[in-house]
Amino acid sequence: MMNFLLTLFLTFLFVLFAIIFFIKIAPPVYRLEKTNIVALLNLVIEGKATDNDWEVFLGMPIRHNDELEAIRMRCSEISEREYIGGSSSIKSKHLLTEKGIEEVKNLLAELTGEAK
Repeated sequence: MMNFLLTLFLTFLFVLFAIIFFIKIAPPVYRLEKTNIVALLNLVIEGKATDNDWEVFLGMPIRHNDELEAIRMRCSEISEREYIGGSSSIKSKHLLTEKGIEEVKNLLAELTGEAK
């Protein structure tokens, strides 16, 4: 009987420690901040952003900051009209047309407080 109680107690402790461990080690959270978006928009303007960078940014809602979500939505609208990335017929390092790049520059200026 004593072995059973000891085994039960040790099992309980093991499960308890495992639960505490997994609560403390939460899964990573993809959380965009203003500096991340400024860096991405700069990469888009310079022609250094990848299709994946752009698509992940556009596809991930930003629930913690309404201003950044509005910027993301405006970028999505720009992308719908001006996206040329991934096109094999156009040999451009940019993801957007010139007009799209200009719109992104305006968004970046607005975001950094340097609006024209």
